[in-house]
Amino acid sequence: MPRAALYAFCAMSFSGWIATLAGWYTTEIGRQPWLVQGVLTTKDAVSDVPSAMVLSTLIGYLVVYAVLIVAYIGVITYLARKATRGEPFSSRTYPRRGEAVASNLQPGE
Repeated sequence: MPRAALYAFCAMSFSGWIATLAGWYTTEIGRQPWLVQGVLTTKDAVSDVPSAMVLSTLIGYLVVYAVLIVAYIGVITYLARKATRGEPFSSRTYPRRGEAVASNLQPGE
């Protein structure tokens, strides 16, 4: 595989996350024409939510996203290091379909 393609694949590992955020932004920004067109006034669009509630929700989302990003980067790094050492991704051997695993059976069982 060409080295440039491998670098491109590494860069694309975050594309799903970026697409999710871009979709969310598009959805939220798409609601604004109601305000621009005069159908809905800004006064009517604002909800009465305490600032502490908004802050705690924002912090909660940021913490969840941070944990997920750290876990994702950790798994990707682990798999990349394992691949560069030439280790197989699964050290377990599985029997072919239809074969029974009897290695733990004692004689007479």
